[in-house]
Amino acid sequence: MKLLTVSVLLCAVITLIIAAEEGGKEAKAQEEHLVEKRYWYKYRGWTRYGNRHYRYFPYRLDWAHAQRHCQSMHANLASVRNLREYRVIQRVIYRATHSYPITWLGGSDAQKEGYWFWIDGTRFRYTFWCRGEPNNLHRREHCMHMNFTGSKCMNDIPCNYRYPFVCVRK
Repeated sequence: MKLLTVSVLLCAVITLIIAAEEGGKEAKAQEEHLVEKRYWYKYRGWTRYGNRHYRYFPYRLDWAHAQRHCQSMHANLASVRNLREYRVIQRVIYRATHSYPITWLGGSDAQKEGYWFWIDGTRFRYTFWCRGEPNNLHRREHCMHMNFTGSKCMNDIPCNYRYPFVCVRK
């Protein structure tokens, strides 16, 4: 009788283990499905270019607060690696506004005058400065915005000015 009881218990344990494994596979499949949905949802409203996603925000913030807003979404103020990417960012802005307003980018030389860097760590190789820029007018222009003047180029400007901004996620 004891042998029969042990056998029944052993069979029950094996059945539970198999059921748990099958349930685990189903849970994992459901979890993977949710990850796909979260990925789509995470980037809804963002424009993809290569492995980066851009989004325009119409809020008029100073440079530091704009960067903080981007960071709250696991992003940074946009960096620009080439002219084509600059044009992509302009299209993102245009689609949101139907114009080309002055907009913050993630460039700054606030740490050391004349040494520009991108806040997201991208190597600073490309710029589309307006003629005569950056000029550090009145020795206080340490942040970068785009779509300046009719040329829609980059300009240095005091960081406490308030503009809309573009964030980028990798």
